Amino acid sequence: MSCRVSTPSTRRIDLRNLEPPEPMRLALEAVETLGASDLLEIVTDREPMLLQRELDRRGHRYVTAPSADGFLTTIRRGRNSDTKP
Repeated sequence: MSCRVSTPSTRRIDLRNLEPPEPMRLALEAVETLGASDLLEIVTDREPMLLQRELDRRGHRYVTAPSADGFLTTIRRGRNSDTKP
């Protein structure tokens, strides 16, 4: 009997220098494509407070930290977010 193991992947998207609402739209679209163990890293010009609020609302987990490039937010799809809001 063979067992298939999925390997987590990390995807990074650069959302700097985009006009609103593009960074939010692109980030949320990317989150919806994540598998249960995948990570999404987004780079933004400023702290993505509106995105953080929406990620909370949808039950996703994230960490945001300042970086040399702006702000880096690492997102993992939440357990209870299999259904679309």
